Amino acid sequence: MSLGFVAVMSQVALANEGLTQQEADTLVKEDIAGTQVLAEVCPAILGKNTRLDTNIQKLINSYLGEYSDSSMTYARLQNDIEYKRVLAEARSAAKEADQEEQKSVCQDVLDFE
Repeated sequence: MSLGFVAVMSQVALANEGLTQQEADTLVKEDIAGTQVLAEVCPAILGKNTRLDTNIQKLINSYLGEYSDSSMTYARLQNDIEYKRVLAEARSAAKEADQEEQKSVCQDVLDFE
């Protein structure tokens, strides 16, 4: 999984094109995990920022809107076994990304409208 903002923003859009509902839900989980990692990484890079926090929450809510179970919440997702695995993978990928890539992606999230 890349930290690339384009990749983070595009997976859910592709989820409805020929995928099973389970596959689409997995993509949603990957998008949310990537966003959660950004929420963990970006404050250290950009400093504490309420706009960043707001944009992270907007992204998470947007992704949750694509999940097949409309009652799914971010808090409930934290206990999902598949989500925990995907989140661990996203954290690992973030550690492999260089500082400039991380900063660029964090800035993209900060500037997200």
